[in-house]
Amino acid sequence: MSSLRSVAIASPAATRDVYGSDIDETIAIVARQARDTISFAVGSPAREAVERVGAAEIARAAIERAGAAALGYGITEGEPELRELIAAEARGRGVSVDAEQVIVTAGALQAVDLACRVLIRPGDVAVVEAPGFTNAVSALRNHGARIVEAPVDDEGIDVTAAARMLRELGARPALFFVVPTFQNPSGVTSSFARRRQLLSLAASYGSIVVADDPYVRLRYRGDELPDLAALDGSARVISIGSFSKIFLPGLRVGWAIADPEIVRGMARAKQTVDSSTSSLGQHMVLEYARRGAFPAHVAWLRELYREKHEAAGRALEAHFGGEPGVSWNDSEGGFYRWLRFPETVRTRRLLDLALEEGVAFVPGDVFSATGGYANCLRFSYSSPTPERIDEGVRRLRRAYARLAGV
Repeated sequence: MSSLRSVAIASPAATRDVYGSDIDETIAIVARQARDTISFAVGSPAREAVERVGAAEIARAAIERAGAAALGYGITEGEPELRELIAAEARGRGVSVDAEQVIVTAGALQAVDLACRVLIRPGDVAVVEAPGFTNAVSALRNHGARIVEAPVDDEGIDVTAAARMLRELGARPALFFVVPTFQNPSGVTSSFARRRQLLSLAASYGSIVVADDPYVRLRYRGDELPDLAALDGSARVISIGSFSKIFLPGLRVGWAIADPEIVRGMARAKQTVDSSTSSLGQHMVLEYARRGAFPAHVAWLRELYREKHEAAGRALEAHFGGEPGVSWNDSEGGFYRWLRFPETVRTRRLLDLALEEGVAFVPGDVFSATGGYANCLRFSYSSPTPERIDEGVRRLRRAYARLAGV
């Protein structure tokens, strides 16, 4: 599989390396397949979830209500009513915030990039999870950050390990980047104790914690945990969220909640990128919210993904149960499971064989800046139906048998 980990731009005006996304590269490879391919690569909402919204009618109503404002340029920080909606939802989760602390962005990933533009200077240290969200790590690297990877275990980021590595390096981090709930790629949720530890470590360095939480509303079992921002009283947490996982991902409507000065800096940075987030997208979110439709829709999504999660567990047990050295974790929400194979297995090679069998996933080394987790893979069960999940795992087992000679 070709890699977009680093692409050299060869031109007189630009010669530095630019880091991209092997996740997106894998998705592009799947899209080019001529045969039927079941994809466990895409971490996006199910087709039936998108269709349930009734986007055409929502768009029509939004345009009728807002008129030209729904189709023109908007305010950089976002529609005031939407900013208040996001702030109110955060207050409901225990975060002390008003609308002036909210900026609406073109998806969660733009919020990450804008935060990097404000907080990172070349050579600054950023602590990230490993395995971790590669697109965010690429954004950090593109802004000149030096990456320190802290391992993730069953309780989330290993804060003790992060503290030890920082001491050994003699480094003061500018920020910590985490996906605290149903983490991408592992599906792990940081425990209450780890959340407290992380905030304490960040405070000891005067660092910002960037918490990307796009899956937090998709819990289908277990107890809710407080947002990092709800646990922190120093306004040193940037909370990032998105409507992409619970509404219409193609609208690219996300947000960041931060200290007002950071929000102002992010707004200035955004003015040089796209000026404002899609007005139509924002007005469609507002139209859906005015109807009071989100609570019932999110409840429906939780049940949908719970069924898919359970289907994935049954399929993995049926086709890989008892296989030496093969294991997978369980999660309480979100889109992902993390599969681990024997140390000698390379899942990039497994992907080549899997594509021949008609199934796709994202190899584990994509989720490490140092190429670790080469024997692992991210298994996203959000898109296929339960029946397709079983067939996809059956195909994956055939590919593994070819690779391992079993």
